[in-house]
Amino acid sequence: MKMSKSLKVILSLVFIVFLALAATKIEARAINYRDLIRGDHGMPCDKAKPGSCTKQPANPYKRGCEESQHCRGPTPSKM
Repeated sequence: MKMSKSLKVILSLVFIVFLALAATKIEARAINYRDLIRGDHGMPCDKAKPGSCTKQPANPYKRGCEESQHCRGPTPSKM
């Protein structure tokens, strides 16, 4: 099925207009460098209390499930 030349031109123009409108909706924000300096700490480090400067792990380490522990359910029977 062939498209006529005028239909190709119309679709191309619609696509270009869509791209132009989509490009105007972009919101760029400035980087707050004070937050970057603080790093991963929730509160700023206090030299009088060095315990506040320690990083807390996001998730504690947990060892994976071993096959011998059967923690994923019974092993499927082979046919």
